[in-house]
Amino acid sequence: MNREQLTVHGSRFTVALVMWAILSGPSSCKDTSQTKEAVHTHCMREAFLPVKYAKGFKVDYYNGFKVITVTDWKDTSKIFAQYVLLPKGKPAPVDFKYAVLLDLPLRKVICVSTNHLSEMVRLGLEDSVAGVANVALIYNQELVEKVKQNKIADIGKDELNYERMVELNPSFVFSSGNWDGGDKMKNKLNSLHIKSVLNLDYMEQEPLARAEWLKFVAAFYNLEPEADSIFQQIEKDFLALKEKAKTVSKKPTVFANIPFKEIWYMPCGENYMAKMIADAGGEFLWKEAKATNGLNLNLDYEAVYSRAADADVWLCNSFASSLADIKAADKKNTFFKAYKSKNVFNYDKRNTSNGGFDFWESGALSPDKILADLISIFHPELLPNHELYYYRKLK
Repeated sequence: MNREQLTVHGSRFTVALVMWAILSGPSSCKDTSQTKEAVHTHCMREAFLPVKYAKGFKVDYYNGFKVITVTDWKDTSKIFAQYVLLPKGKPAPVDFKYAVLLDLPLRKVICVSTNHLSEMVRLGLEDSVAGVANVALIYNQELVEKVKQNKIADIGKDELNYERMVELNPSFVFSSGNWDGGDKMKNKLNSLHIKSVLNLDYMEQEPLARAEWLKFVAAFYNLEPEADSIFQQIEKDFLALKEKAKTVSKKPTVFANIPFKEIWYMPCGENYMAKMIADAGGEFLWKEAKATNGLNLNLDYEAVYSRAADADVWLCNSFASSLADIKAADKKNTFFKAYKSKNVFNYDKRNTSNGGFDFWESGALSPDKILADLISIFHPELLPNHELYYYRKLK
């Protein structure tokens, strides 16, 4: 059995041994040139990291280096970015001449999005964070305290402090593509000779797929075995809850979100929230709908009311902190049965005073906690002792 076959079987101990052999060994790239003037090498993959649910990344191992690739989750043949990690001073393999080269060991990194911070924390890498953006939105108070103590730099919010980022001299900046400025930020970083790493965990729509991006972050720090162990527990807890929800005979009807500037952005059937509702034993009223805007539907009030007027549960998932806020936004919102029966829930139980929700910070790595909340809302008899973690019932 070769190295690649061994890693496919998923033993975290085997992965660790293979990584040690690969990253410490000599290069396995073969010189196919006939003269010194035309040196060209081709590298053979030795192993790969088992990824069970996520579609947007992969990690491949070669003798002497590893390659981390970010792809389109809908079309994995489409590569968005590629990163080669190898010890500083080693020549870059020519097979990956368009990849971003990252020297090992890594220096500290900068996180622009709070969900990336959560991944670093889960792996015990808080001390590897040099700077953060949007401090007011960070729920993790230990990190906020580190910023106050100047142990982590505040690099701004709407307009990032690029001068400070240069001073920090990070190995790279974790970015989220168009979510946090896209090409504009990337181009600015490139002009300053600061590398960026694309972390597209939020684009995955299967709950466990998002959580599995912990392995992506771990791969930059040779912490794949630790990430695999953490993920296995998340997976085990999530699937156990999902099985419990399958036992219900009746599913409550559910709709989500709230109008914004007269447009109701409703999740489509492929959306992460729609998947969560289904896994929790809810009947999402737009589960068959195809997206018209990203992974959402652009609806007006009448279109939503005609289908959800008598729905059992409303997951408003917004900045509304009370039923009065929903009424104040539009009196028509009070016409829904879910509003009248006070069966409206929001995921803002864990929030900052400036509008940061822990749901979007740590939630991607805690699909089991989100699922438990939703099961408790839809079928309280299944989890009689559960206390809502992210969600709360509006009063």
